[in-house]
Amino acid sequence: MPSVTGGKAIVECLKSHGVDTVFGIISTHTMYIYDALYDEKETMQFIGGRHEHAVGFMADGYSRATGKPGVFFTSGGPGAADSVGSMGEAYQASSSILQITTNIERDLIGKGKGSLHETKDQLGMFKSVTGWNALIKDLSEIPAHIDNAFWSFENHRPRPIELEIPTDLLSARADLTIVDPIPVQPIDINPKSIIAAVEKLTSARRPVILVGSGVMTANATPDLRILAETLNIPVICSTTGKGAFPEDHVLSLGTGEFGGNRGKSPLSDFIPSSDLLIIIGNSMPYARTIQYGLKLPKSVIQIDIDPLEIGKNYPVSLGIVGNAKVVLNQLITELRGRSTRQSTSYNKEITELKTTITKSLMSQFPNEFKTLRGIRDVLSRDAIIVGDATQPVYRAHTCMPVYEPRTYFGPNSWAGLGFGFPAALGAKIGKPSKQVIAMVGDGGFQYNLQELATAVQYGINPVIIVFNDNAWGVLKDIQNDHFNKRFFATELRNPDFCKLSDAYGIPSSRVFNGRELSRALDGAINSGLAHLIVVEMPNGFSNFPYDTK
Repeated sequence: MPSVTGGKAIVECLKSHGVDTVFGIISTHTMYIYDALYDEKETMQFIGGRHEHAVGFMADGYSRATGKPGVFFTSGGPGAADSVGSMGEAYQASSSILQITTNIERDLIGKGKGSLHETKDQLGMFKSVTGWNALIKDLSEIPAHIDNAFWSFENHRPRPIELEIPTDLLSARADLTIVDPIPVQPIDINPKSIIAAVEKLTSARRPVILVGSGVMTANATPDLRILAETLNIPVICSTTGKGAFPEDHVLSLGTGEFGGNRGKSPLSDFIPSSDLLIIIGNSMPYARTIQYGLKLPKSVIQIDIDPLEIGKNYPVSLGIVGNAKVVLNQLITELRGRSTRQSTSYNKEITELKTTITKSLMSQFPNEFKTLRGIRDVLSRDAIIVGDATQPVYRAHTCMPVYEPRTYFGPNSWAGLGFGFPAALGAKIGKPSKQVIAMVGDGGFQYNLQELATAVQYGINPVIIVFNDNAWGVLKDIQNDHFNKRFFATELRNPDFCKLSDAYGIPSSRVFNGRELSRALDGAINSGLAHLIVVEMPNGFSNFPYDTK
């Protein structure tokens, strides 16, 4: 490549990896990057947000919906710092996010002289929320660092990556060579582990599969289905793995939520009663398992691309490190011609358990169940549902079925507020032909409601459902149940969200029961426009009526 600026080199390297969409907020420190983007207006889409916290979530939503890395630009110092919350969420969710930010001039880094946007230790600031990060010290390092980032996304457990470029390097010029992307190198699987796993699978009489997001990261849903159908094994999806297996499949047992404010589940008793649990692409996070007292059977196979996750929270009988698709393919090949020892009554037990789970949900959450099923009924099978950290979404984990991979996601155990709306914008950018809805609470929506302007400016048209109880609802419920109704700091005075939406030029609706919500959602989707639906539930979601009495 002939003599180019550092800004141009970054954009050319991203193009070589097939990047066609980037997010960001322009700054004095990043002018040379944006000047290079100007030349790529026809081939590289740019979405400019209003706050770096939201921009990071947009890149995350784009990545989760498309399976491609989400790339965003920030300015060093306060701009970069504003993105830390979104990077932390991407870290916990294993999202492929690349943030390219700036640092101060090379000869001033670490000197504490007061340069514009100077941060005491910006690289250190990001270490806790990235898989790795680096300071680029010379123009010649740009191609290698960007190549390594994309190689990491493909070959390891995805984690966000942050690259810092001193602002004076962006205007400097050099002759650079952009090489072809480093090829993917799948982890070699020990054949003895595959044989051992097959022996356990074929000898089990009551096996069950529990999957996480690693199945979708590896695009292994078809392989999972073949394995489950070949051996007649029921499948449970974790919250993060929701969509990895179709919930209307005869072998689906839905989503595993095991206690706390998520409700009681018959699966809590079923899983430890099985004689073999196969965990695939699921880290079994403490907050979703051990904290709720989930027990596992004695025989456990765990398959994960990250060796550090094998046996971290639960002991395993057999651990297999590798890409879920590769491992599942090898298992399927080795299983050909093999017979199983499953109990003849197992099919009947699974059918009865599915009915029991549905009845349990309807009994615990009668109005919520109807409302969430009403939402699901007006959506297409492949609609993308993006949630925030809010009680209606926690109920949706179990009460709202999902049928396709990469069509349901929200904040994970990091559980930061403000994710849902901007992530839905990113998902809609990545999948413009799909229906996209954001389900957010009134408090979380106000973290990033300024991105309504982004939606209007770039013609991004999701439907935003704001569940409004004028409170931090989850916390108010805890005060109600465990602190003798001593409500403090949990009540909110909110704006009129419909008027606010109108001010941005986005049509809105206000609904007071579940049936009205379904009708409003149906109309909003059919309009093809961005739309805000305010769900007024002054007594909380548990008391939100499905129909007018």
